[in-house]
Amino acid sequence: MSLLKNSSFKWGVVLLCMILGTWLGIFLQNFRATAAIFANVTDFTFDIRQIDLVMLRFGVLFSMRINLGTIIGAVAGILITK
Repeated sequence: MSLLKNSSFKWGVVLLCMILGTWLGIFLQNFRATAAIFANVTDFTFDIRQIDLVMLRFGVLFSMRINLGTIIGAVAGILITK
C-alpha cells in the first residue's frame, strides 16, 4: 500500500472511479428499470465550434455529466484510498 501515500495518486484514483461511475450511470440510463434512478443531475456543455485565426483554426468543447454513478464512484474512490 505504499503507492497510496502519494496525494496526487489518491486524487487520480478518485477521479478514475468517478469517470468509471459516470460511464456506468450513462450505461444504466439505457434500461427502463434504472433510467429514472441514474438520470443526469448536471448536464453542462461549453462549445465553441470554430475559432478561425489567419494561420490557425481550432475549436473547444467541454461537456460534463453528473449522475448517481458519479457519486457512487467518488465514494468508492475515497474508500479505496483510505
